Amino acid sequence: MATEFDRRTFLAKVAVAVGATAVPGQVRAEAQAQPTDSTSIGNFPGLLTREHEPKNLEYPFPTLSSTVVPTNQFFVRGHFPIPRLDAVTWSLKVDGAVNKPLSLSYEDLLKLPSKTFTATIECAGNGRGFLVPRANGVLWEFGGVGNAEWTGVPLATVLERAGIKEGAVEVILQGADSGAVNSDPKSPGPVHFERSLPLEKARRPEVLLAYQMNGKPLTPEHGSPVRALVAGWYGMASVKWLKRTGGAMTAAPR
Repeated sequence: MATEFDRRTFLAKVAVAVGATAVPGQVRAEAQAQPTDSTSIGNFPGLLTREHEPKNLEYPFPTLSSTVVPTNQFFVRGHFPIPRLDAVTWSLKVDGAVNKPLSLSYEDLLKLPSKTFTATIECAGNGRGFLVPRANGVLWEFGGVGNAEWTGVPLATVLERAGIKEGAVEVILQGADSGAVNSDPKSPGPVHFERSLPLEKARRPEVLLAYQMNGKPLTPEHGSPVRALVAGWYGMASVKWLKRTGGAMTAAPR
């Protein structure tokens, strides 16, 4: 079916624009109102179910009609079940190869200078469903991609406050989601989802500790209360549900 925007147009229109600073009180109140139980996740009209648990939902790409995808139609990628988190008790610890370990609450994060810009997240497996022979993994067609407006604190701001030790080369982002990997290579037991970023990339202005998506606090399936947004890299780098005991951000020494 023909649409006003095709895939190439959609990706070509990704823009980076500084927006207004979020109002902390309003953001906090809205975040506290978000559901925190994975059984109370919102409604996703028209999304295609690729996996029920963990939840993997695909946007029906032929229906694309805007450069920004509404939050409840944005594709959902999960490696493990959605964790139960809330903004009131959430905290992010910054430790490892840093001079001043930090523990930041949601309130602390909202008080820091924020940025707003539009960026695309695309699963590295987008299009896997068309491969022959069939490949392992979620069988996305074209809809494992989405463009949204993101608001958050630059990761560089937090790293600067903690003070990266000389010799550090990476930053580890760990999510609160966890589980056992049963396909080869199998995990020795439950593990958290985590990814590393080269320190140079982690300090770039397009890398955020994001707490808003399309002008509203993150929903559970998109990483509430705080996720990483690593613009320019495949979606697996944008780790969701950041938290110390499930979301450590650690600068790793050489």
